[in-house]
Amino acid sequence: MSHILRMPGVPEGSREMLKQLLEEDLIPVESLPHIVESYRRVIHEAHRKNQRANVQLGDQIADALRGLLRSIDANTGDQNLRIIQAAVRFFVIQDDGAGGHDLASSDGLDDDAAIVNAVLRFFGRDDLMIPGADTVRAPRPAAARAASRGSR
Repeated sequence: MSHILRMPGVPEGSREMLKQLLEEDLIPVESLPHIVESYRRVIHEAHRKNQRANVQLGDQIADALRGLLRSIDANTGDQNLRIIQAAVRFFVIQDDGAGGHDLASSDGLDDDAAIVNAVLRFFGRDDLMIPGADTVRAPRPAAARAASRGSR
C-alpha cells in the first residue's frame, strides 16, 4: 500500500500520518458515511463559532468521500478498503500535523482535500475530484498561523 503514499498530490507533510492510518484495523464500512457526516457537522459548527473553518471545502471533501463510499461493494478488497478508510480518517483528524488544525483557518482543510483527491485519482474517480485541491501550499510555521488568527 506504500504506492498510495507516492501518489501525485499527496503532500509531503501528510505522508507519515497517512502511513499510520493505512496500518489501522478496518472498521465496519457502514460506519464510514456516518463518520464523514458527523465531521461535516463539526466543520459547520466551527465555522458558525469562529468564521475560519472552510465550510465550502469541508462540504466538497465530504461529498467526494460519500461518493467514493457509495462505490464500495462486495468486490472491494481489504487493501482498497484500507485506502478509503485512511482518507476518511485523515479528513476527520482535526490536527493532522501537515497544515495545522483543520478548523482554525480557511486553509486548514487543504491537505485533507489533497489526500482525498489523490485517493480519488488512485481509484479513477475523476468525476468526484475536488477542484483546485491538487496543489497544497507548504504548511505555514505555527507562529504565522497564530499571527493570522490573531488578526481576524
